[in-house]
Amino acid sequence: MLVLLLFMVFAVLSALAAHPVRAAEECARGVAPRANAVFVEEAPTIDGVLDDPIWEKAEPITELTQVEPVFCAPGSFRSEIRILTDGETLFFYLRAYDPEPDKIVANRMARSEIFFYDDGFNILLDTFLDRQNGYFFQVNPNGGRRDGTFARDTYEENWDGIWYAEARIDEEGWTAEVAIPIKTLGFRLGADAWGLNLSRRIRRFNEENRWADPSLQRFGINMSRAGTLHGMSVARQGVGLDVVPTFSFGGINDGQGDASTPALPDFDDHGEVRIEPSFDAFYRVLPSLTASVTANTDFAQTEIDGAQLNVTRFAQFFPEKREFFLRDTGIFTFADLQSENGIPFFSRRIGLSTQKVGNTRALELSGVRLLGGGRVTGRVGRFNIGLIDMQQDRNNGREGENLAVARVSANVFEESSVGILMTHGNPDSAEENLLAGADFNFRSSQLIENRFVTGSLWMQQDFSGDRYGRRSTAWGATASYPNDIINWKIKFKEIEKGFDPALGFVNRPDIRRYDGTFRYRIRNQKKKIRTIDTTFNGSLTTDRTNHVETARLLVTPVKITTQVDDSFEIFYAFFYEDTVYPFYLADHIGVAPGEYHQSSVISKFMTSQHRPLRLEYTMGVGQFFDGWGFRVAPLLEWRPSKYLLFSWEYDERTFYGLESCKGFAGVNCVKSTGDVENRTFSIRLARFNFMVAFSPDISWSTLVQYDNISDDLEFQTRLRWIIEPGKEFFVVVGQEFEAKPGDFRTRETEPAVKLRWTFRF
Repeated sequence: MLVLLLFMVFAVLSALAAHPVRAAEECARGVAPRANAVFVEEAPTIDGVLDDPIWEKAEPITELTQVEPVFCAPGSFRSEIRILTDGETLFFYLRAYDPEPDKIVANRMARSEIFFYDDGFNILLDTFLDRQNGYFFQVNPNGGRRDGTFARDTYEENWDGIWYAEARIDEEGWTAEVAIPIKTLGFRLGADAWGLNLSRRIRRFNEENRWADPSLQRFGINMSRAGTLHGMSVARQGVGLDVVPTFSFGGINDGQGDASTPALPDFDDHGEVRIEPSFDAFYRVLPSLTASVTANTDFAQTEIDGAQLNVTRFAQFFPEKREFFLRDTGIFTFADLQSENGIPFFSRRIGLSTQKVGNTRALELSGVRLLGGGRVTGRVGRFNIGLIDMQQDRNNGREGENLAVARVSANVFEESSVGILMTHGNPDSAEENLLAGADFNFRSSQLIENRFVTGSLWMQQDFSGDRYGRRSTAWGATASYPNDIINWKIKFKEIEKGFDPALGFVNRPDIRRYDGTFRYRIRNQKKKIRTIDTTFNGSLTTDRTNHVETARLLVTPVKITTQVDDSFEIFYAFFYEDTVYPFYLADHIGVAPGEYHQSSVISKFMTSQHRPLRLEYTMGVGQFFDGWGFRVAPLLEWRPSKYLLFSWEYDERTFYGLESCKGFAGVNCVKSTGDVENRTFSIRLARFNFMVAFSPDISWSTLVQYDNISDDLEFQTRLRWIIEPGKEFFVVVGQEFEAKPGDFRTRETEPAVKLRWTFRF
């Protein structure tokens, strides 16, 4: 009843908000534009110069419209875009005029940096014209490249496709040329039209210009009202085979050293040196469907996880970073579950050893060797298909496990989908585990004029034990109105006790949870302040008898964002927690069972990331269980040139007067019996990052991070040389140290040299 009442209130507010200025409405409702990829026999030279006469055959696109700061106004500066294809590659030309080229923002250059904070040119391709999925390509004035894939409104930034781009700044502004091989894309053979959107960002004005759908109500990756690119019936995939052999040389030392005698890989009893070949192959059974196999899968070049401070009772979520599992990840997206409790499939369960912690599962840092496997991903007609089958090596004395995932969904109506998902296998034990789930995802850009509405309904059932003797269920629903002036979302989920899909992520079973978010935004197009936001964000978690365990309310009365993207916000947090068992924040720092009412105030200031020097500062003070706490979290980032980055981040939380369990008292920790003592302590996280970008294709990055809860000091330095897209060389050295006061020693050292070469047929 509560969820229904909230939905009705939000729906009325949304309808009232659906009648802003008519001129803006007409602009956003405009007819979707159309472009042609002109067929040519001869490919242009990709050097960023724009002097190849073949470009004159293409029709110029010049009509780009502001999304912000002045909604639906012409772009501040003229842009000219041209598109060609020879059937094997799609070519884009950009002339971005700028009367003050010395003011162009181009602080970044390395592959896959976030160029959103530079001037940039974005290409979005919906190759199936299903208005839901696609590819994102971005280039900045330094020739830096970034890409990703998206499914519905979920963006996966870690996809690295094979494509080419060159750019340069000149006296008229800047130019770019882009070449995207058709083999890099999944598409429907013979289809003449693809979905397309193009955008240009002028960063010193924080200005975005789009070719299609210049609406503040939809993110750029929302293709529901994108334009169309015609002339793509000539696209061909060739054989459609990518063969990727990889050779890596490295070592692991388990850390028999100290600060004065660091442990290095050698051939003695302390370490292990390995020479590891691996193999991947990708074959497009259809232009829209890819089958792949992998043998002795290697992840040596993967970046380490960013450390997190956890002051809750529950295991934290760490995102997937391994490239093999990042291909076509959007196909495996289930309902609107992202990075949260109740995800049915979480690829980090494959190839990473885990340990049980109470009712939760926490990932260890150690990996489990993957002997090999296969996957099929893609689209056939209106169906989206994803299959994964992987074989793990022996681990902790157990036989190797076979792990499988199957996902099939169908596009229904114009923008919605319905699907099923199944997983089988248990990477943690010999106990059998099977999960089956179904979901319906509703999306509409037509239900309310020029507004976007989404919703989802899902259910999962977990089968575990011999012959699946135990069964448990989870289900949930979401309704949202993700628009600019008014933005709201309500969610509900119920997870039964014992629900624990072995290939999913569940850190809090046996609950019912209600979530609601509401934001109201004031926009000012002509003043120094661009937006003023007021936000309410709340959640209520009960057990399945409706006893309240956790309640949370965050109120942001004001968040101010300037025209150049500086921002300041202040918010109040109110928490209620009823804990039955003690839990530990750190060694010998335990929170006793009981009811806790907490409130705090937090402020956050951020300068715009388009400047060479950026500052972010968070400060908070308030109650923490039966004590109180104080937090400071500064971040400093300096980019003296496009070649260099220095960043330093620090987070310290000091807690005073906390009634802590003595030692490890376990369930016997009770306040009334004197099992607690008054404690004051601090938890700290420090992180330093240094990067040198020698060119868009050669970068060297170093990350150092430390936290005083685990007493881990982690170091990774990583050289990446893209010889050409699809052919890469890595040198990676990772070290982990135990950094207790007065006791500094090496835990593990792992250097690796890796060469990966893609052969395309």
